[in-house]
Amino acid sequence: MNINKTDHKKRAKRRTRRAAIAIEFIILFIFWVVLSGRFDLKNLIIGVCASALVTFLTHAFIYGKRSTEEETSVGNLLKCALRLIRYLPWLILAIVKANIQVAAILIKPRMPIDPVLLQFETKMHKGISLVTLANSITLNPGTITVELVEGKYLVHSLVRESAGDLETGVMQNKVAQIFDDNKDTVPPTCSWSRSLQELEK
Repeated sequence: MNINKTDHKKRAKRRTRRAAIAIEFIILFIFWVVLSGRFDLKNLIIGVCASALVTFLTHAFIYGKRSTEEETSVGNLLKCALRLIRYLPWLILAIVKANIQVAAILIKPRMPIDPVLLQFETKMHKGISLVTLANSITLNPGTITVELVEGKYLVHSLVRESAGDLETGVMQNKVAQIFDDNKDTVPPTCSWSRSLQELEK
């Protein structure tokens, strides 16, 4: 009897996982169609192949090592997608602000560029959360993720002000919220330096 229950749970989890993967594929394909704006057969076939390839490559990354409590469900995937959609306008606004800030620096006669390195650690542990944060940092003009090792980030910033959302922990917590990951209850401890040698001291 217990064996039957276990088998039933395993089959249910497999069905849920397949459904979640199918939803990921559909979302990627719709995204492709919207961005391309073309509906001819050749473009649709390319979109199907590209969406399938991305789904295959990210399958283990997104759904791989999970505990029972973290088991992926269709509902959780949809919630994650909605939270990601809400995050994108904030990220776009941050990119626009960063563009204006960098442009203002460049047009000033004295070029007040003051490059610094920022090192901080986040409590997030999911791979997709860590990579999303790293990419969000690099998308913002003026900041680039130089290194990411076990939740520790090394960021190059054109000026210290460019990394304001990282210093306060705002960006980290917004990314953590998307993937239901650990949030930082207080701003992270940041180390600033002019060179790697200073950080290593």
